[in-house]
Amino acid sequence: MSIYKILFVVLLVMSTAVFASEKGSIGFSAEVSVSGFFSPELSEVKVKEVFANSPAELAGVVVGDKILAIDGCNIPGCSATKGKKLMAKAPGEKLPLLVEKADGSQISIIIDVR
Repeated sequence: MSIYKILFVVLLVMSTAVFASEKGSIGFSAEVSVSGFFSPELSEVKVKEVFANSPAELAGVVVGDKILAIDGCNIPGCSATKGKKLMAKAPGEKLPLLVEKADGSQISIIIDVR
């Protein structure tokens, strides 16, 4: 794992904690891979943990799901900054995701943010 990937994951976790207090709850954590240094882009987002009784669990997100798009921003290719902003939804908003399941099927999931 490169130092840039580690740094980005640490910053993402820290910013998620900040957003959790200001924004709504989505209910999952993910391993995020990025490419690029000055303008990093998301190259892969894979669900590592889904919290019990969370909006993500209720929407059908499971550990191992690969996020292919966040609110229409395709991965790979979505800028890390845009991806972070798209994930920061207020309670009552919806977060649309395109997800690849373990069997290779792709489904659209909409998380009702609390």
